[in-house]
Amino acid sequence: MARTRETGHPYEYVTYPPKGQTCGMCRKPIRTDKICRRGDIERASGSPVVVYWHTDCVARAGGAK
Repeated sequence: MARTRETGHPYEYVTYPPKGQTCGMCRKPIRTDKICRRGDIERASGSPVVVYWHTDCVARAGGAK
């Protein structure tokens, strides 16, 4: 998994996602009333992309809680 440039950690913080977001791990929709992890992934061809993950998916993958 890519790491954010500031912290070296893939997750910046916990937040509520904007409408229409899908999880970067399981690819399922994230409800706007559920907390999730937010981060950005660097791209070689442009600015970083913001990605959201279910907190349960992060926990199953052994990431930060």
